[in-house]
Amino acid sequence: MDELVQLITGRLGIDASVANDGLGKLMALVKEHVGSDLFDQIAGAVPGADDAASQAADSGTPPAGGGLLGKLSGMASAALGGSAGGGLEIASALASCGIDAEKLGPFLSTVIEFLKDKLGDDVVEQLLSKFPMLKTLLG
Repeated sequence: MDELVQLITGRLGIDASVANDGLGKLMALVKEHVGSDLFDQIAGAVPGADDAASQAADSGTPPAGGGLLGKLSGMASAALGGSAGGGLEIASALASCGIDAEKLGPFLSTVIEFLKDKLGDDVVEQLLSKFPMLKTLLG
């Protein structure tokens, strides 16, 4: 995770603690939605991803955060079924960490690019297929 945090802070100027918090919540949501086989591949390529996901899940705060965006993401997931609202959940989780709206897309693009470099296009496509609305945030 340290390598990814450094990449995000260097590119986006986001504070390291905010980047860590955002990545933890992102990894918790990924772990929740993609299944153990795919997440194990991600965790193998990103040392510390599993710990970060567990810490975010154990924090007592829902990974998607609270507030209006959190409620909307929950409603979207319920209305659209399963992980269809996952993109909104991710946006809500990152916003709850203090990541500005204009940096959501670049944050996620940086993570996706990093994962493609470590895991290849096929694994990342599997990941993106679990979050259909995520592609709108990558935009």
